Amino acid sequence: MATFKNNFCLMLCFMISLSVMFNIVLSNVASAPSNWLGPVSPSYESYLANCASNLDPICGRDIYFAVFYGNTTVIEDCCDELVSDVGKVCHDDMTKFVLTKTKFKSSDVQIVERSQKVWNDCVAVIGS
Repeated sequence: MATFKNNFCLMLCFMISLSVMFNIVLSNVASAPSNWLGPVSPSYESYLANCASNLDPICGRDIYFAVFYGNTTVIEDCCDELVSDVGKVCHDDMTKFVLTKTKFKSSDVQIVERSQKVWNDCVAVIGS
């Protein structure tokens, strides 16, 4: 069971596009999603997996690295998947979930800024 959860988190983090952050107060950005009840419930896990499944794994990887490490450029096809197939709500929830992990706690502000930039850039790219 623990291996499944670890693999799920790894897969989710890897596929997460997570480029959207929000247009809300920065202090609320790193908080858990509104339906977060502590440990991840099976239904919330299913919801996040469904969100992540809307992205091609390569696009998920590129968006993930663009947001969490700032070392990748997201191509137009991946932007289209992010904006059209994943959407802002799913993207926000996946980002919040990943931000709750210890590995990212020290760079929440940078991640949020990169996430917002990737989202805005993607919206601009597919809108042109």
